[in-house]
Amino acid sequence: MHSLFLRFFLSFWLIIGIIIGAAATGGFWYAEKVQDAIEHFELDGRLLAASSALESGGRAGLTNWLRDFPQTRGITLYVVDDQDEDILDRPLSKRIAGTVRRHREFQRTRPPGRDDPRNLRRSRHLPQLVGANGDTFTFFVSTSRIRDAIWGATDVRLLLLIFALLVSGAVSYALASAISRPVRKLRSATVTLADGDLDVRVANLIGNRRDELGMLGRDFDTMATNLQRAAQQQTELSRNISHELRSPLARMRVAVELAREKAGDLSEFARLDDDAERLDDLIGQILSYTKLDALPNKRNENIDIAEVVAEVAENVNFECKSDSARGVSVETSVPSAINIPGHYDVLVSAVENIVRNAVRHSAPGRPVTIGVDTGTQEVRIEICDTGPGVQAEEIPRLFEPFFRTRASAEADGNGGTGLGLAIARRAVELHNGEITARNRDEGGLCVEITLPRN
Repeated sequence: MHSLFLRFFLSFWLIIGIIIGAAATGGFWYAEKVQDAIEHFELDGRLLAASSALESGGRAGLTNWLRDFPQTRGITLYVVDDQDEDILDRPLSKRIAGTVRRHREFQRTRPPGRDDPRNLRRSRHLPQLVGANGDTFTFFVSTSRIRDAIWGATDVRLLLLIFALLVSGAVSYALASAISRPVRKLRSATVTLADGDLDVRVANLIGNRRDELGMLGRDFDTMATNLQRAAQQQTELSRNISHELRSPLARMRVAVELAREKAGDLSEFARLDDDAERLDDLIGQILSYTKLDALPNKRNENIDIAEVVAEVAENVNFECKSDSARGVSVETSVPSAINIPGHYDVLVSAVENIVRNAVRHSAPGRPVTIGVDTGTQEVRIEICDTGPGVQAEEIPRLFEPFFRTRASAEADGNGGTGLGLAIARRAVELHNGEITARNRDEGGLCVEITLPRN
């Protein structure tokens, strides 16, 4: 079936049609059974036996006769006394009780000595027997309940309900499975795509369907392919632009040095040198960010986190000896021998970018701390500074490429490029880890990296 709409429509129509057909068939069958039972039931011969029993044994004899009366499928015989009660103390339905009352009313109100034509014989609605003491006993033939008439102890209504539930349940289960299974697969693929895996496709799972879900699956694959192509083009564009900018930037720096030799050491040349250095750093970070996407997901290298932190601390502390560091240093507290699988250089770059960012924003003369906490399943690296922190609404965007806080944007020459934390996040994601940031109560910002040990 090529249309999901038709599948819904025909399924519900099938359920309703089967239930209505079963109910109509059961009702017709019951009516035919009851009619056949009534047509073949004869009371006249049995009345003589009842009369003899009443004459010889009175009410008790008639009661015994009725109790021993042979049961006929589909037919129930009631004998009602003057108090409108069955002599076997069986409950009377409203229909039977009303019919008996109308019969007695007819007999009571019928004018005595009425002169009817000789060819007219009025029928007695119900046959009666009169006892020796004048008590009358009215005979009433009624159809049995449907369970007694057809299946004995099995109630056809219960069977019909069970049948309807089974049919509707089977059709509903098949319909729900046909819809929910591809939807779950599509949802799983969507979550995978949102997590950054642009290689995910659903054509082999639901793309072969020819209904609306199959069309949706093929559209999803088209969208994923376009997103992957756009991401690759963006990466290639960033890489190519960065490479192309490196050459004129190098020539510009050579030209500045030649001009300085001819014109002397002017302040404008120093400004050009600073701007060229910042451009070179920015281009290097862009290249680093784009190279991360080309790394394989498989991580066979065994990395000691203690070595990573020690190397970063040594490199940054050496840089902190310059005047621009304002007396800031890096302090570490790391257990030994914490091994995880991963890319050593990538993790070093990630931690180093975070630590350099912390040094840049830390208070003068105060340390930046690196702490490592290890568990059986994961390793946590926490890097904290003593700076002013970040506004709460800016924290969720800290790891976006080229995002700079308001304070960094207003800083003169010390605001960074906005790529360091983005590189760190991408590196952590390559290791199936998480990176978060929070403000410290005592002031400053803490960045926490969580990496799985296996």
